[in-house]
Amino acid sequence: MAIQTIGLGTVADDGTGDTLRIAGDKINDNFNEVYTTLGDGSTLTAPAPTANPTFTGTISAATADLSGDLSVGDDLSLDSDGAILNFGADSEVNFTHVADTGILLNGTNVIQFNDASQNIGAPNGTTLDINATDEIELNATLVDINANLDVSGTYTGAGLMTTGGNIVIPDAGNIGSASDTDAIAISSGGVVTFSAGLVVADAGNIGSASDTDAIAIASTGVVTFSQQPSFPVNTVGIDQDARGPRVVIEAGGTDGAGANAGDNIIIEDGGTDGSGTNAGANIACEIATDLVGIGGTATFSLLDSSGAVVRTIVSV
Repeated sequence: MAIQTIGLGTVADDGTGDTLRIAGDKINDNFNEVYTTLGDGSTLTAPAPTANPTFTGTISAATADLSGDLSVGDDLSLDSDGAILNFGADSEVNFTHVADTGILLNGTNVIQFNDASQNIGAPNGTTLDINATDEIELNATLVDINANLDVSGTYTGAGLMTTGGNIVIPDAGNIGSASDTDAIAISSGGVVTFSAGLVVADAGNIGSASDTDAIAIASTGVVTFSQQPSFPVNTVGIDQDARGPRVVIEAGGTDGAGANAGDNIIIEDGGTDGSGTNAGANIACEIATDLVGIGGTATFSLLDSSGAVVRTIVSV
């Protein structure tokens, strides 16, 4: 029912206003509606407005100024695009609704967790900071990072690390284990130094990208080269030409010590090739070919253990 207003007439006692009966009836109708809405029809049960009112249902208002606490028992909707939720006496912190996108925290303010030291915020327009006192834990089956990593602390990995690119360590850096941190030391020039032995698997290979089995090591320790070994000048090399494979001794070779320093080959007493009919001999020649001096006449001297010449062979 709409409110009923008592007619008072144009001027006093002009006889155009409501009669006393009609005026009293309107008053009764108005109060009946109030008592029915705010009570049981005869007694008011809802309290009159106080400093902390309680509302039930939907409240629609263009502007509401609440100076106390607001408790909402169900949904709270800000139903306009670009709505702003302000915090603080001077609204210095606020959330702004970005239509069809999300929520924007203003300025360089942060969202804090637990205490002030643990927070997420943007100190500038291109940086996002995630700060924690001790640990940031990510739990997922996969963490996909599409960016460069700049790690200033220690990396500890409990699982398998697989990389699709290169691993580069600083000049004179090390690769190692917890007990041997410099197991592999790599100088700025690329020289690799192992602090302990280098062990490959049984029947394993050592090689290059184009020749992966350049050096094959059997489980028994037998070493097989896929190519002809090349030795530095003034050392022993293995060569092959039309005459077949042979040992080549470069001029000036030396063992550097002992009575025979400067000689090309020193045969120690008791040397043996360990097999064939000549097993136990110092030098066993198991092919029917001659000793040939390359590049002119050559003299071959056989020495005993004291260094004395016991036989001289002149090349043909």
